Amino acid sequence: MKPIDCGKLSAHLRFCWVLLSWLSLAPVMAADWQGTLPDGSRVEVDASTHRAWHRDGNRVVPLWDGVHQLEDGSVVIVRDGTAVPTTGMLETWVPSSEEESPRVSSACDDLIKGVCGADNRCATSQACGLAHQLAEMAAGKSAKVMGADARIKTGDQCREALANPFFVRCD
Repeated sequence: MKPIDCGKLSAHLRFCWVLLSWLSLAPVMAADWQGTLPDGSRVEVDASTHRAWHRDGNRVVPLWDGVHQLEDGSVVIVRDGTAVPTTGMLETWVPSSEEESPRVSSACDDLIKGVCGADNRCATSQACGLAHQLAEMAAGKSAKVMGADARIKTGDQCREALANPFFVRCD
């Protein structure tokens, strides 16, 4: 029988202890986005895995699949234990900056060009009128006190409208 090398054993034990310590903190570290349910408990979503957690006091369990309405009226959808990212989650995970303004106007410009046509031949369509309204809101022209965050959210709406079937491309 071989004697146990205590030097190696302690290194292995230290490694296991560190690994277990990190694993036990995983639900705590996963709270990259948080929302509150009407009963006061919290929903937490990890940015890297999109895993959704339900925190009620010190108890943290995976959030069950389904549609969960939050205290503020917004909704979180969970499928197979992962949350479908919302605009609020994405804003938390990817912090907005003033550099986003060109992307906002770019998305709105793309929307207008696609819906109204490069030569404005579909300028009288309802979709074209709404695309122009979104672009004006993103530029901050329609509201005197519109902050940068509101303009960025409106720009997000321009990006979402690019994929919306209502905004039919002018061919």
